[in-house]
Amino acid sequence: MTAEPTFSLSEYQRLPQAAPTDDFYKRLLEVVCNNATLALFIMDERQECVYMNPAAEALTGYRLSETKGRALHDVVHHTRPDGRPYPLCECPIDQAFPKNNREQGEEVFVHKDGHFYPVAFTASPIREGNRTIGTIIEVRDISEQKLVEQAQQEAAQREQLLRQEAEVQRNRLYSLLMQAPALICIQCGPEHVFEFANPSYCQAVGNRELLGKTMREAFPDLEGQGIFDLLDNVFRTEEPFAGTEVEVHFDRRGDGTIEEGFFNFIYQPTYDIHGRIEGIITFAFEVTDQVVARRRAEALAEDLRVEQIALKQSEARFRRLVESNIIGVILADPSGAIIEANDEFLEMIGYSREDLHNGLVRWSNMTPPEYQEQDQRVIQELQNTGRCTPFEKEYIRKDSSRIPVLIGAAVLEGKQAPWVCFVLNLTESKRVEALLRQQTEELAKANRLKDEFLATVSHELRTPLNAILGWSTMLRSKKLDEAMANRALETIERNARVQNQLIEDLLDISRIISGKLRLNVRPVVLVSVIEAAIDSIRPAADAKNIRIQSVLDPDAGPISGDSDRLQQVFWNLLSNAVKFTPKGGRVQIRLERINSHIEVIVSDTGQGIRPDFLPYAFDRLQQADSSTTRVHGGLGLGLAIVRHLVELHGGSVRADSDGEGKGATFTVVLPITIFRPASSDTERVHPTVSDQVPLIQTLQLEGLTVLVVDDEPDARELLAELLQQNGAKVVTAGSAIEALAIVSQSTPGQRPNILVSDIGMPEKDGYTLIQEIRKLAPEQGGKILAIALTAYARTEDRIKALSSGFNSHVPKPVEPAEFITVVANLVNRL
Repeated sequence: MTAEPTFSLSEYQRLPQAAPTDDFYKRLLEVVCNNATLALFIMDERQECVYMNPAAEALTGYRLSETKGRALHDVVHHTRPDGRPYPLCECPIDQAFPKNNREQGEEVFVHKDGHFYPVAFTASPIREGNRTIGTIIEVRDISEQKLVEQAQQEAAQREQLLRQEAEVQRNRLYSLLMQAPALICIQCGPEHVFEFANPSYCQAVGNRELLGKTMREAFPDLEGQGIFDLLDNVFRTEEPFAGTEVEVHFDRRGDGTIEEGFFNFIYQPTYDIHGRIEGIITFAFEVTDQVVARRRAEALAEDLRVEQIALKQSEARFRRLVESNIIGVILADPSGAIIEANDEFLEMIGYSREDLHNGLVRWSNMTPPEYQEQDQRVIQELQNTGRCTPFEKEYIRKDSSRIPVLIGAAVLEGKQAPWVCFVLNLTESKRVEALLRQQTEELAKANRLKDEFLATVSHELRTPLNAILGWSTMLRSKKLDEAMANRALETIERNARVQNQLIEDLLDISRIISGKLRLNVRPVVLVSVIEAAIDSIRPAADAKNIRIQSVLDPDAGPISGDSDRLQQVFWNLLSNAVKFTPKGGRVQIRLERINSHIEVIVSDTGQGIRPDFLPYAFDRLQQADSSTTRVHGGLGLGLAIVRHLVELHGGSVRADSDGEGKGATFTVVLPITIFRPASSDTERVHPTVSDQVPLIQTLQLEGLTVLVVDDEPDARELLAELLQQNGAKVVTAGSAIEALAIVSQSTPGQRPNILVSDIGMPEKDGYTLIQEIRKLAPEQGGKILAIALTAYARTEDRIKALSSGFNSHVPKPVEPAEFITVVANLVNRL
């Protein structure tokens, strides 16, 4: 057989070739398409399938005969993976023909068997001349690629999760190291350079700088103590080292002071990823306190041992001490039994010696439940050290009562030796302690009452004195008309009488305290005395439209006493009743004889007395309301004077009330006498004031509007007249609430320029007023200049006024000229 000649490609191309025909190329194209690995689809002008190669049939599961004349989209691309329909207009493959543009991308096809699979496609228009006659679609199955990508993505996610978990674990480890009570540090390299030290480690070494420094640089004070050699040996041999109670001398506080310390620690080598040693991690605990405590305990134990020997040698002397019964002494064991006890202890707990011998006396049974845990700690201490720190507890006596005791104990010589316990009765000490605490509380209360009383005295004396001084100065200025002058004199007289009564009360209290109050005793008919008291209080009652009803028994009989002091008693009771009864109320005074004594009962329909205050109603310096917002004035002495005067007459007085808002009843009980009453012409005289203060040149306050706030009408009228005489326009308010409304609701043109306010006022005091004003916006008056004109004149009162928001603090009484000067000074600051 003759072999056919072979040619190279270039030689083959030079050989003469027959001209190819159209049919040749058609067959060649069909062969190429049939052998192509890509799935090929050809669509005509109607977008209907006219060709699909074997690769396409294998890809879709359809044969050409099944798809020919159909839109490819309706065969393999009609549904999305989630089951929703896939409209043709949204399919990018089918947009190549209408758009005459190549489309590429990825889609999901539906196989003939119904499963979905991902593909990559390229859809290109087929052009003939200027006309598009169809579309050729190249499709490649990318399922394996997607699986690879998914696997890579999952691997990346797993790697990320592992990294995150590693980071979490690293952070957790770091947190544990940072929070660990142990002293932990990490050192790197043969020079032991600090890479990490937790707060416990840093604090233990005086917070010195560590990171980046070698061990020798950071701790020069450890030189020569063997620590550096230990680290070097661990790094060289790669063998851990554990130290127990290693003694170290170092600068603990960072101030150069070398102190002793004891540590339990482990030096553990650390390795890199290649298994080579890279450093040492240290775990340490400071046991200095434990070592010192143990040494002390050992010393104490040794001392106790010596003492036990001495105790054994002096047993006879100890027995004499026990039998002396100066202190309770017992021998006891951990089981709760009392083996022996002296008479002092038995008497202390109420048991007999027979009870002791019969085993009825056990310290465990006498111990209340709340002390059992403490006893267990004491037993442990006795077992560890042979003695215990003296401690307090209680024993339950035989009669079930309790007794407080102080116990000290020590273990006698021998493993099973009992304890010797010294028991001291603390009953008297506890009583004295309780008495001292009570006295301390009473002294603190008395001191507080004294301070409150002095502040009240200052306020009550200065308030009428301010009106007297102010109106007197204005009278001397001769600028008042006749009506205003008469009103000024009435105000001066009224306030002088108020001040005189305050002074009389203070003098009476002083005489009562010093025991110098004396009575001018003679027979007294109480009807006339009570009527005189009613007459003196009637103007005040009429002013408030309060009806005073008297029910007086003329045959009640005389008593032996001082008519002036008795009138003072009934005047005080009636005055209190009128003061605390609202307008339109009623006050009743009743006199009657009950067997061998006389009763005078004063009742009212006023505000009543709180039940918690009733026991203290007659105490000196006591007031139900002593605040700066109280509604009623006074020193809180009237009822104390009443009680003392009644008791000097051999009688008694009591107060009753159903509570606040339900009125009060005061009952005076006096013994009767067989003597007839005698008349008395004694008249109490009020003192007068003759001091004079020179006037100064009047300052003019034209164009200034001043808001005067005071709950006392006399004080408001005085200040208003004084300011008006000096050219100011005055607006007055009787309460803090009214003043706040004036300031906040006035227009800028009408708003006052200066506020002059009292401090002690009902409901809201001056401090509260200025604080609420200062909260207002400047355009609402929040920046108004303010003067505190008050009878509260202590240094702390002035500080409180200025810190509350007042610009100036002027104590009562104040000279008119001085007051105008203060206002003028503030004017210059407008």
